[in-house]
This record gives sequence, C-alpha cells and structure tokens, in this order.
Amino acid sequence: MDIKEFENCIAEKKPVENAEKEWNGRSKIFFERTEKIYEEFSQDFVFKVIREKKLLNGNSKVLDIGCGTGRHLKEFSQYTPHLHGLDISSEMLEYAKEKLKDIPQARFFHGNWLDIFTKEKEYDFVFACMTPAISSSEHLKRMSYISKKYCMLERFVYQKDNIQEQIEKILGRPYIHIPHNRKEYVYGVWNILWQLNYYPEILFDNKVHTVENEIDEYMEYFNGTDKEKKAVLNFLNGAAKNGIITASTRTVKAVILWEV
Repeated sequence: MDIKEFENCIAEKKPVENAEKEWNGRSKIFFERTEKIYEEFSQDFVFKVIREKKLLNGNSKVLDIGCGTGRHLKEFSQYTPHLHGLDISSEMLEYAKEKLKDIPQARFFHGNWLDIFTKEKEYDFVFACMTPAISSSEHLKRMSYISKKYCMLERFVYQKDNIQEQIEKILGRPYIHIPHNRKEYVYGVWNILWQLNYYPEILFDNKVHTVENEIDEYMEYFNGTDKEKKAVLNFLNGAAKNGIITASTRTVKAVILWEV
C-alpha cells in the first residue's frame, strides 16, 4: 500500500464548514468540562510518557497544534516556559491565555497552522492532541519539518461509557458521531510515518474509570427523531440521581511518538 491509501485512514470524515464558529460555540462547555477533571488530567498517560522518556527540559521550545483552552500547555509549563499554542478558535485561545498568564514567554497564534509555522527545526517538541488539524501526510511532514527533536500525537482509539452503550441499544445504532474513536487513524499515521522513513513508536493506555455527567452532556450532540429523543431522555432521567448520572467509562488512548 502506498501513502495515498493510508491517507484515507486519517482524513477528516466530516469536515466542518465553519470550524471557528463551531469551536467558539463549544469553548465554554469544553473549558468547564475539562477543568472539572483537571487534577486527574495532570496525571494523564501522555505526561507519564514525557516524564519517563525525558522528552522535555527547561530549554525545550514546545508547539501545541490545536491547543484549545491550554490544558496541555499548562502541564508542559511544569517543564519549560517556552510555549507556543495555536488554535482555530479565538475563544478557546482566550481561555488558554488566561490559564498561562503568569508565563511571559507563552505565545498564542490564531488561524491555519500550515500558514503560520513554516520555519525548519523551530521547535524541540511538536504536539497535537485529538485535533482535525492533523489529517494528511502533508500535515505529518510539516510537523516533522518544524521540529528538531520530537513529534507526538495523542488520540483516542476507543472511548465509551456504559450509559452510551445502553442508549445505543435503545436506538439500535450509534447515537452520536465520536470522531476521535478511530482505530484506523493510528494505523494510518504509523504507516505514513514509516513510509516517510521515520521510526514511530506507539504506546497504548487502557483505562476504566467512573465519571459523573449531567443529562445535557449526553444530549449535546444527539441527532435523531423526536420519538428517539423522548426514549433516550426517559432512560437518562431514570438513570440520574439529582440530575447527575454516574457512568463507567472505558478509554483506550494511543500516543504516537517519533524522532526527526
């Protein structure tokens, strides 16, 4: 198989027409949801990999592509102050700027990262997590081009809780599109990098944990008939206690790391 065939594995299946408007609209919810699990997030698998492999030091210059509200950058600041973050959402970036306001070296960029980052070997560590900004071999080539040491991608391979599974039984189909749950993405990235003469390493983290969600969080991206919506809401209301649903979530994350 050549690179073009593997490109199909990582291409965005449903490109968003107005991505900035879409992500601006979700910025507040995303910020509140991720802040809720901040302490747990600081122990996340990706940071364990960075610590164990000693990928960052006090002089490392880091770029986070699709940095969102800056939660990864905040953790990276434990190692280095030389932090750059980019996002297509101006409102996400406002949260990130506030989060890193005590780090004067931190800089933020708004727009298309391919237009902004063109200098060879500018960064020691180029990172991207769960972002549609990395969806072609050209994107992987650019990541490698602007890095002088390491590149890393983080991606969900699987993420679902027992409440979602019950909803899907009620509907007889997937109830929402979860773009991050794509095993083929990791497969495609590894093979493209291999054909580009890199030696990518894939590390997996398999975790089961308990989460608490509001009913609205399950309905946020629901797309179905009024009858289906009524059936799902009846189930969720029955499962909730004081408006909160406790669920058991299984996640499998992949971290793809390569040296340039």
